[in-house]
Amino acid sequence: MTTIEEIRDIFAILHDGTISDWTGDKSLLTLTVDCEYLAQRINKSFDKFFVDLIDVDLYLSTWPNPFDLPVKKLTESCDIFKAEIEILSSEIKDGNVIVACNQHDTTFDYCGGNLIISCKAITIYDQNKNTLTIDELDEISKSYWNELSKK
Repeated sequence: MTTIEEIRDIFAILHDGTISDWTGDKSLLTLTVDCEYLAQRINKSFDKFFVDLIDVDLYLSTWPNPFDLPVKKLTESCDIFKAEIEILSSEIKDGNVIVACNQHDTTFDYCGGNLIISCKAITIYDQNKNTLTIDELDEISKSYWNELSKK
């Protein structure tokens, strides 16, 4: 699997999670993703994951609210993650990963956007900073959704 597919898959599995915090810079950017329904399947006390992006380029192309405002291209992490953004879906397009995100804070003039990500490597960790493979994360997700479908 290539890095671009790994990025897409990690964000796809974390859909409905919220990017609530970030640290670092373009050489190592760590995102905190609140995704309680999956994190609790590892440990009942967990509610988040950490995602490291190595040598990352990213920007957020906003969805204006009201819709007739101009689209903004946020390029600095402090601007991109100023509001918590909720992960909706992810796909590969034109050699980048596009993560569609909602943004619920009405004090901002956008209601979400497309987070465009390109990086050399991605790693995901549980709340105790234990590395997870994409297969492990996928199994956690599948078991959650299979269990939910039986209710």
